[in-house]
Amino acid sequence: MKYKKLVNLILIVLALAIAIIIARDFVQNRGGKNIENPYAFDVSEYRKVDPAEILYKEEKVLQLKVGEPKGIDYYDGVIYMIADSSLIQLNLQGQMLKEVKLDAAPTAVAAGNQLWVALKNQVIAFDQDGNEMQRWNDFGPRSVITSLAVSPEFVYVADAGNRLVYQFSHQGELLQQIGERNDDKAVPGFVIPSPYFDVALNEEDYLWAVNPGRHSLENFNADGAMRSSWTASSVKTEGFSGCCNPAHMAIMEENAFVTSEKGIVRVKVYDQHGKYIGVVAPPDMFDDDAKAPDVCVDEEGRVILLDFNRKQVRVFKLKNDE
Repeated sequence: MKYKKLVNLILIVLALAIAIIIARDFVQNRGGKNIENPYAFDVSEYRKVDPAEILYKEEKVLQLKVGEPKGIDYYDGVIYMIADSSLIQLNLQGQMLKEVKLDAAPTAVAAGNQLWVALKNQVIAFDQDGNEMQRWNDFGPRSVITSLAVSPEFVYVADAGNRLVYQFSHQGELLQQIGERNDDKAVPGFVIPSPYFDVALNEEDYLWAVNPGRHSLENFNADGAMRSSWTASSVKTEGFSGCCNPAHMAIMEENAFVTSEKGIVRVKVYDQHGKYIGVVAPPDMFDDDAKAPDVCVDEEGRVILLDFNRKQVRVFKLKNDE
């Protein structure tokens, strides 16, 4: 009997101790107080960039009067921007030159002699005056068009939903699908965990496509075979990290790359072989919760960013380009 009483006493003491611990934990971590995650990966150290690596400076900022900016391109002195349900033309002073109303929200734009705009699963071509020239058939319910690239011969359409790049003629004839896994052509296949899937053309009009899940950029022949690729997978400044980066890219003179990353938001430059050159805009130039800015370049080598959070077009030039 004494032994049973002793056991009961011990159980009562343990119950009280547990109750006290739970109550104290509730008070310390009650609503409105931050609860530390001991397993959280601290990336604050990787947000820091050596000032010597920052090669560009911000030259101008154009504040936009739009609800939701979606994408940007540049051609012959004009900035072409998609926002809300419009295609907007701006000069480099931020003045609106033209606005073309669209019948749905746009997802990508490519500017040239004709203006090409993607909706979620459709492509439309306009002339420079904003008149609709052609509209291609719907790509289907799985399609999520995220990027366009246009050469004198072809229109390339990046479809994140189907994990493919489509090669079309300018008249809308589908010529081939690029990027599907093919061991004979040494094509590994695109890994696209989220709708970030960018394409661009180099000076010779060869296609480059971001393979975001692999942190790589891949170069293709006109027949869809892989020509080359490069990868930079690292949380450090010179690499790409996270589930899918780079989020956006553009190609400059001498086939150098400008890349934009999400997560740790930063804009960088690599040479034509993928060698890290330096930084255009470090993380501390963006809001804490910023999206990766869309990027394009002008004929003078300036990097033009579309800052989605601040609703700004931000123009950067080389520091030594005075």
